[in-house]
Amino acid sequence: MNNPEDEAKAAGEQLADTVELLRWMIGVLGGSAWQNLGLVPHPETKKVTRNLEDARLAIDAAASLIEHLKPRVDETERRELDTLLANLRLNFVEQQAKSEQPG
Repeated sequence: MNNPEDEAKAAGEQLADTVELLRWMIGVLGGSAWQNLGLVPHPETKKVTRNLEDARLAIDAAASLIEHLKPRVDETERRELDTLLANLRLNFVEQQAKSEQPG
């Protein structure tokens, strides 16, 4: 039979691992969004390209993960996540407006 203390420790480690995984995934999606907004060069090709459809997908996916992560992190990290999401959304709107301008 499993020791309840060992099970609790394992559950805590699992939660920590999941929180770290979400942080990593949000970082990856944020990086993808910046690249697809045309604001950061691709790390391998060093080319700057704009794909607003992919940027929107990355931003929306990051937003969903952020909502799941926020209850499990402290206030400082929640503010950082909110700031990241606000910056991505603001830049998306700006890049979308630029792409709609003639010329």
